[in-house]
Amino acid sequence: MILVTGGTGFVGSYLIKDLLKSGEKVRATKRSTSTLELLEGCIEQIEWVETDLNELDKFDELLNGVEKVYHCAGLVSFQSNDYEKLMKVNVDGTANLVNACLQNGVKKLLYVSSVVTLGIPESEKLIDENYNAHTSKLCFDYFLSKRLAEMEVWRANAEGLDTVIINPGGIIGAGFWHHEPLNVFETVYDGLNFYTEGANGFIDVRDLSSLMIHLMNTETNGERFIAVAESLSLKDFLSLVATALNKPQPKMKVSKWMSEVAWRIEAVRAWFARSEPDYSRDDLRVARIPFYYNNEKVKSIYKGEFISIKRSIEESAKLFLESKKKGTRHAVFY
Repeated sequence: MILVTGGTGFVGSYLIKDLLKSGEKVRATKRSTSTLELLEGCIEQIEWVETDLNELDKFDELLNGVEKVYHCAGLVSFQSNDYEKLMKVNVDGTANLVNACLQNGVKKLLYVSSVVTLGIPESEKLIDENYNAHTSKLCFDYFLSKRLAEMEVWRANAEGLDTVIINPGGIIGAGFWHHEPLNVFETVYDGLNFYTEGANGFIDVRDLSSLMIHLMNTETNGERFIAVAESLSLKDFLSLVATALNKPQPKMKVSKWMSEVAWRIEAVRAWFARSEPDYSRDDLRVARIPFYYNNEKVKSIYKGEFISIKRSIEESAKLFLESKKKGTRHAVFY
């Protein structure tokens, strides 16, 4: 039996479908408020446990007979008021899970982390798995929460649990269009005239799922892998999205002072509207940082050919436009 936490989410849903195709028995977590739309067609093939990872009394049921765990559940937020929630979900939830794995004889755990845990680069330094910025250089609550979650996984490894950490960059694909990071398609579709000077690494969700299964099924233990197909400037990335959606290219570069003004204006607008801001201070500050990643390690162990980010964007954009016509909020590749 295989357990997938966060099975109703973007990454978890593709992983589950790939596992089922290969004949695996899958158990997955969901919340009472979870929607199963990304798993239509295979919902009945999955053994569901309704819980979150802070309900300690559910772990015996959750891990009974489980040999392998894919830990995909987590919270992504750059809102300044989400610190406690990030720590509870990403750190405490991971600590509870690895403790239960150790107690219940789980053989291996794969944790879906993020490239953000490697930290902020010095100048335009190419970041690899050995880069490890000091905690004070993480700067953002989300970055810190994922780093602390990783420390719980490393601790479990030291205590005897086989583990592997995968650090994906920005994940591209078809899913819920209103959720990060796929909300970029809606943002560009509505008209985006500006770009920031940052850069990031990207990977197609289908490649990420295949890579996760590959790493779980090898003897890899106690290692991390950067999961990035390509690194692109945000200008080039947004231009690819705009082209795929047949929208104008973003032309105005946003300077530091402009972004600092912008998030304050957006915060005021959201306060009057009694809604969450469309972007936060941390969103815009992260977007100014040039993150470039070295993917040689993952390419040395995974012999598959990564889908190009251009193709990934084009195929995702096609499904996004079809969703707009149908008035649906999501789509899937398969």
